[in-house]
Amino acid sequence: MNQYPPYQPLHPPTGPAAMILPSVILGPLGLLALGGGQEAMRSSVLLGSLYCAGGMAIFAFLAFCLALHIRAQRLWDWHVRTGRMPYFRKHGFLKGALLGGGLGLVTVIAAVVLGFKYAEHPQLGDIATAAFYLAWLWGVFLIGVLAVVFGWAKRAWDRTALPSA
Repeated sequence: MNQYPPYQPLHPPTGPAAMILPSVILGPLGLLALGGGQEAMRSSVLLGSLYCAGGMAIFAFLAFCLALHIRAQRLWDWHVRTGRMPYFRKHGFLKGALLGGGLGLVTVIAAVVLGFKYAEHPQLGDIATAAFYLAWLWGVFLIGVLAVVFGWAKRAWDRTALPSA
């Protein structure tokens, strides 16, 4: 008797139509953040840019999810055509976590340098001091969150990749 290793059964992915509900919920929220950012730029450019960055992050998340859905459809098509089980790359989460942690570390160091360099500047003094305090108080949290988010994103991206021939 042939003993095959037990695989989880594969089910077809839901496809891009599953993005309707997240787009309906998050799309207007992103537009609201972008519109609020444009309005807030009249009084404070920094605050308006922060709002716009939030709106762009929402749309980037939706685009990433749509790309994952399309890649999952391609992977399912490959599985149906070849009859082979896809295998997943190793250490995807670790690679993404290292990238996200490195990006968070660079951001925190840049905020600290900004705080040290421009703390006595007449116009940028308050912003530089706030950046230094935020890096000091929330820097480790930022590094950890970016590491986990990038790790999950890299793992999801690797799970939807077509295996090489």
